[in-house]
Amino acid sequence: MHPLLANRARLGAYLLGWAPLVALMAVLGASQGWSWLEAASLSLALGLFGAFLFLTAWYLCRALPLDPKGGLRAHAPAWIIAAMVMGGLWTGFARLLAWALGLLPGLHQLPVRIGPATPVLAVMGMLLYLAVLTLHYLLAAVERSRESERVEQELRVLARDAELKALRAQLNPHFLFNSLNSISALTTQDPARAREMCVLLSDFLRKSLRLGERPSVRLSEELDLLRNYLAIEQIRFGARLAVAWEVAPEAEQAEVPTLLLQPLVENAIKHGIAQLPEGGTIRLRAALADGRVELRVENPVDPDAPEPQGLGMGLRQVKQRLQGRFGAQAWVEAGIRDGHHRVDLRFPVEQP
Repeated sequence: MHPLLANRARLGAYLLGWAPLVALMAVLGASQGWSWLEAASLSLALGLFGAFLFLTAWYLCRALPLDPKGGLRAHAPAWIIAAMVMGGLWTGFARLLAWALGLLPGLHQLPVRIGPATPVLAVMGMLLYLAVLTLHYLLAAVERSRESERVEQELRVLARDAELKALRAQLNPHFLFNSLNSISALTTQDPARAREMCVLLSDFLRKSLRLGERPSVRLSEELDLLRNYLAIEQIRFGARLAVAWEVAPEAEQAEVPTLLLQPLVENAIKHGIAQLPEGGTIRLRAALADGRVELRVENPVDPDAPEPQGLGMGLRQVKQRLQGRFGAQAWVEAGIRDGHHRVDLRFPVEQP
């Protein structure tokens, strides 16, 4: 639909923009010896006609979109021809209008006066049409920009959802494989612990499915799911796996992306605790500082162990999710220091 006719505010602003042009035409007519009644009557009717006649520039704009590579020369002949046609129509209407108004009292001189002014009106009509055509190209550019932003936002949301689903698709089968193997081994050795692990696994899957439908959750919910996950892993590793929680109470109400810490803790277990015969302690820290959420996952590593394959996939996904959501305001740092692998995350606090 026409961008001006579809929006009352735009149409009002467009018609208001013609007011100075109508006044200018009236002043020019009066300066040529016309009476103010003659100049004002013709200018007002002619301006109103031109305002709606030149709206047809939108269709030429759509038929001949600007091409940055092709430049302006390719469309210039069509623009000039269209301007001449519209200028001619506008001038013809001016002569017809002058004849009609000449039948009214006090305006009988208009048909005579319009003759010498015809060339000026024709040039003015062409220039006004080109000005309106330029306005329509600007409106088209604005519409394209808004549409691009809308599509980009939709694609960003779809990419984020797809990323989350891909992350879950990657983590859950691997986690299930290890858990089911552990349950199978415990069935004959320790049936009670096997039943406990089945209950924990069922609870974890139910919670992960429920929270996974939401783009963000409170940190307390994320940590609750993480505790369930770690309880399952502690059955697998026994005393080799310990967890130290350093969570500030005010941080628990902060909104965080769903399943943000899951891949980091899985990496800490798979590439840290599982590689150490004596195991170790995973430290989880959460705090608020200067309007930002600060998270840390730290675990011991074997300094002599070879560089693990695939360690960076979960971390890379976490980094991409944070940057896609918070842009340059998200900060992620990871590295090994003093025999411990540490991942630090920092991003703005979101309102629930």
